[in-house]
Amino acid sequence: MIATVAAVAAALVAATATVLRLLARRVVGTRPRRRTLTVRGVGDEIELPKSALTVADGSYGLWFGERFEHHALIGPVVASDEHRVIRRVLKTTAPISTEPFEAQWTGHVMSGPSEIDPEWADVAVPLRDGTLAPAWLFRGESPDAPWVIHVQGIRTSRLVTLRSVEVAQSAGLTSLVITYRGSGDGPTASASTLGQREWSDLADAIAYARSRGAAAVYVVAWSMGAGLALELLRHEPDAFDRLALIAPATNWRGIIRHGVAQAGLPGFVATGVLWALGSPIASQMVGLVAPLDVDRLDWGRSLTIRVPTGLTIRVPTLVIHSSGDEEVPFQPTEDFVAAHPKATLVETAAAPHGWEANVDPEVFRSALMSWLVSPGAAGVLR
Repeated sequence: MIATVAAVAAALVAATATVLRLLARRVVGTRPRRRTLTVRGVGDEIELPKSALTVADGSYGLWFGERFEHHALIGPVVASDEHRVIRRVLKTTAPISTEPFEAQWTGHVMSGPSEIDPEWADVAVPLRDGTLAPAWLFRGESPDAPWVIHVQGIRTSRLVTLRSVEVAQSAGLTSLVITYRGSGDGPTASASTLGQREWSDLADAIAYARSRGAAAVYVVAWSMGAGLALELLRHEPDAFDRLALIAPATNWRGIIRHGVAQAGLPGFVATGVLWALGSPIASQMVGLVAPLDVDRLDWGRSLTIRVPTGLTIRVPTLVIHSSGDEEVPFQPTEDFVAAHPKATLVETAAAPHGWEANVDPEVFRSALMSWLVSPGAAGVLR
């Protein structure tokens, strides 16, 4: 009997450890998680399965083809019922079949950098560890004017940043769209440290821009990209001149707890995941080269809690976010802005994570443009 109980207990412990490892890996894993859906063309329109994502206002991208190499720009909803939604097809790089096919629904409204500037350039940013990080360069009206460095989030690609590059291009500024270790199309890494180590890659990109004549450097960081910018400011408070954060991940403890709750799991699971990420032994099993300091990954603590890991932002900072974000909760963003007097919050219409520019393009564009060209203000108040 005792042996049976011990065996059951051991099995439960092993199962729990496996679950925690898998959940922790979902937080720091670098492989893109692209979901496919079955769609079909209907005349000049397209039929998609109905979901909160496919009925969202605005324009979106659809990747399709044998290797998802083709792109279609999808416009507004024209009809819907209980199970399906019909949206207008605005542009496509290949014909859309009327037979059902697999596709990926995305916020990428452009198929590539050439849609912004046919003379864009592939460049390589030297990193301090001796490797090279690929980047896209969009030249502005003057090479010695401010440069805007755009930072993608985790498990995605540089394509997500083209929505902010387009605004910077309209302002006549040079844009550098960077990659970093563990980003979707950057140098490989076994796991992301959520900015705790990758900040130096952004620092090297800034050095690259300054070496090529940038009079000032502005940073636009999407989602987890915020971690690189904020951690860099912790190390070098004057590393760059302005900061814009879009749907930013500013409190990873809160994000993990929120995600566990959204999945319907008990709260102790989040506690276990946080422990695994911070444990010297368990973190190695997740693929991390060193445990994460979760307190350090809360960049909204500087004025609310007196801790050595606090951060005070000195540069004008614009934050664009939506309370409709179900992945990165809005409350930590409000806490972050409240903790940093230099930060200004612009709240868009309700949008899924990172789709503020898709759902509310006018607010997104006007706020970012104001931040780019104003003499010193962070942006406009919500």
